[in-house]
Amino acid sequence: MEIGLSSIERGDAVYWRSRAQESRETAKRMVSTGPRQGMLEIAGIYEKLAARAELDQLPPATRS
Repeated sequence: MEIGLSSIERGDAVYWRSRAQESRETAKRMVSTGPRQGMLEIAGIYEKLAARAELDQLPPATRS
């Protein structure tokens, strides 16, 4: 399944960090360990997407 994201959302680190924070807040409200861990893993993925978005904004010569 493909999720449609605008080019702004794909390249917006603030957007992904906001999603990560929402996921962490949801995890705090969860009682069961398994689903809570899953939500925290999703938050980690969103953080990686934020980092990638930041790298994509750098000029090619400064990317590592």
